Formats: sequence, C-alpha cells, structure tokens
Amino acid sequence: MSYFRQFPKLSYDFDRNGIKQTVVDIYRSARPLKAFLDDLNAYSFYEIKNGERPDIVSQRLYGTTQYYWTFFVINDFLHDGLAAWPMSQEKLHAYMAQEFEGVVITTNPEVDETGDIGVISGYPNSLSGRFELGETITGTTSGATGILVKKNADMNQLVLQTVVGSFIGDSTPGPSNATETITGVKSADSVNTYDVYKYIDAPHDYYRTDDLDKRVQTVATFINGGEPAGELSYHTNREHLFTSNEARSKIRVIDPKYISDFVDKYEAIINNV
Repeated sequence: MSYFRQFPKLSYDFDRNGIKQTVVDIYRSARPLKAFLDDLNAYSFYEIKNGERPDIVSQRLYGTTQYYWTFFVINDFLHDGLAAWPMSQEKLHAYMAQEFEGVVITTNPEVDETGDIGVISGYPNSLSGRFELGETITGTTSGATGILVKKNADMNQLVLQTVVGSFIGDSTPGPSNATETITGVKSADSVNTYDVYKYIDAPHDYYRTDDLDKRVQTVATFINGGEPAGELSYHTNREHLFTSNEARSKIRVIDPKYISDFVDKYEAIINNV
C-alpha cells in the first residue's frame, strides 16, 4: 500500500460550482503512535547510502517497496516529503550550482553615537532600508555590475547574480586589503563593501572561535558593538548544505519484526477506527 492510501478521503468543491472532487485528506495527520515508537525495541536507525531512494531502503529492510511511506511518518524532518530526503552527492552538487550561482557582498555597518555614551544615532553603511531587489548594483571603482536578487540585513549580505566583472572587497589585513563603494542604479543607495565571496562559499552563520560548542549566530556580530572579527569564524553555505544533507541521511526506521503491527495501528488511527 502507498503512503497516501493510508489517508481518508474527502469531497471538496474547488470551483464552488456544486461539483465535488474526491481528494486525499492530507491535513488529518496522525502523530505516529508515540508510546509505540518510544519503545526502543520497536525501531532502530538506518544510514541512507548515497543515492538510495525510499523505495530501495524499504526493499532492503522489509523485502518490499511498499513500506517506504513509514520513513516519512516517523521522522519529523521528513514530514515535508521527498524534498527533505537526502540528496545524492551528484544531485547536491547540481543543486548548489543552480541555487547558489552568483556572488555575495558583505558590508561592515558602523554605529554612530551622540555625545551621550551609549546613545546610538544611526548605522552608517547598514543594509537596512537600502537597495531594491531586482535593481542593478555597480562598483564605483571596479565598474562591476550585478542584479540584486536577495538581501539579508541581519547578516549584512547582498546576493548578486548576472555579475559582470569583479567587485572589490577584502577585509583581510595586509597588502590585499581593499574595498569600494557600491551603488544601486535605481535606489541610488550606496554602501562600502567589506568582503566579496562566491555565493556558495559565503558565510551561512557565524560562531565564536573560543566556543567549543560552536553555537551558531545568524546575525553578523562582527559589526561595531558586537564581537571583534578576530574572535569569529563562520560556516559557509557549502559546509551547511553538506552537513545538513549528511544529518538527514540518518533516519529512524521501524524494526522489521514490528512493521506489520505499526502499519495496522497507523491506518486505524488516521481513519478514526
């Protein structure tokens, strides 16, 4: 039996013309038999191999492809369906190439204070309230151009695609240190660059180097008033994708001895038997 056969059906008038269609009631979700799953003897963990599909894993564990849907029921992170299933290395690389094309320009906002200590009067060089999605960004020194497709003010990042030329931005102390002013053609907003990265290698999150747990900070705390840049490091988008994909490769599975019992109980619950 397939996953969606487990769900009850309902009739719904989509067009409000009196003609009802039978559809699967996907919104009636049965939380999987908590007491049953909490029994450590009822399930174990399985490491998905590169490229293994759900039906292949079901065949390997249960001798049939029919129980692939149970993986999506008992693993919370798989409730989004196949989109949450770990990608093969080939698909992951293709995904990164397609979804993370372009460059990221980071800025380093400053904090202006009034004469009173601790009273903030403004944030020069901040991205908040600046630039419009879809506009062309130009580098005044480099002459480079790109289309703004995403802005993350918390991380001080502008994501540009269709880039022509090379924007200037290198905060590393030394001879290579150089920045430039970038300007939005439509908005006329401008800021100074801090660093320029390939999108896939740009910071996804930051963490303090003296934090053994490497607790993630998704706000760029290297801005004034935050942590000194030398005390911070970051995980790249590439590292985050690889780590997340690997984490999704370890799933909880029903022990083969209990699979029939689980299927019967689950079907009864979602059909209100």
